[in-house]
Amino acid sequence: MKRIFYFKGSPREVGLSNGKALGKKLDWIIGRLIEGIEHIYGMDIQKLEKEALPWLHSLPVHFQEELEGIAEGAGIPLKRVVEGFFAEQCANDSCTGFICLIDGGAWVARNNDYILPELWGYTIIRDIDSRIPTMIFGTEGEVFSATGLNKEKIWLHYNWLPVWDNPSGKKQCLFPYVFLREALETCSTIRDIANLLENIERNGGMSLFVIDGKSNEFCIFECTCSNHKKREPQDAYLCATNHYCAFRTPDGFQNGTRNSLDRLQRIERLLKDKTFNELPEDLIQILKDPKIEQSSKEAGTVYSNIACPGKELAWHAYGGSPAASRGTWHQLNWPWP
Repeated sequence: MKRIFYFKGSPREVGLSNGKALGKKLDWIIGRLIEGIEHIYGMDIQKLEKEALPWLHSLPVHFQEELEGIAEGAGIPLKRVVEGFFAEQCANDSCTGFICLIDGGAWVARNNDYILPELWGYTIIRDIDSRIPTMIFGTEGEVFSATGLNKEKIWLHYNWLPVWDNPSGKKQCLFPYVFLREALETCSTIRDIANLLENIERNGGMSLFVIDGKSNEFCIFECTCSNHKKREPQDAYLCATNHYCAFRTPDGFQNGTRNSLDRLQRIERLLKDKTFNELPEDLIQILKDPKIEQSSKEAGTVYSNIACPGKELAWHAYGGSPAASRGTWHQLNWPWP
């Protein structure tokens, strides 16, 4: 089964190629995602049908053109395609990640927790005209993602966060997974990403993990809809789950769950004074720890990643549930010279 896809050209050409590669299978994938989200998280189908196309028209033009190309290439109505990507904003997950400095290199390890593990485990590489080439991880034909890196050796992934605020309405606003891809295709430094966070608001909260492999600098931006704070490493590592560490949250606001707090404490305990002798195996062992990896009947770790952008190294685990312990780890070739 083909797991890695490469698309090059204008946004529309990339979409056409992606749509042709998927064909009618895309309709099945969309149906499974919507069905799963509705069953597990609950979803207003009428709202989905009403708001999907207006959401499309709110996106940057290049994303609109790509989605239109996908629909044309797959031979599926545009509205159906857009509903599939719009639906993902209805679901929250409980991801875990950490970045650590090992022998001068910034390494990241990440568990992506979600639903329907059989749909995940694909890598999509895009080289879009006048934009930075990217590699993202997700479902087959993925357009937006919570995890990826670019040719400039920028790594980005985010964990979902609850929010107490709303977008101001004064700036462009994107879903976090759309923001991530926009950042990968336009940002070459951590400063670039900070500037983008200033100029584009989000429809939800996120802990945004960032590595600049050119310098091995790293940080986490805690983001609400309209604000963000930068967490810089105090030691040789940074970690986050699904609650705020830098923001002072409003009185009465539930800052995460017991599960989120427990996962963070467990990672910090495992990383404290840790000596890494064998990579990436030592990092895999942390991700597959039963107190960190998530597994339930309805949701769990659908894919995992380890990467050191500065050394042009990346691994992707999928094919079992939970992925870090029961999936297969695959080392990826760095796609850029």
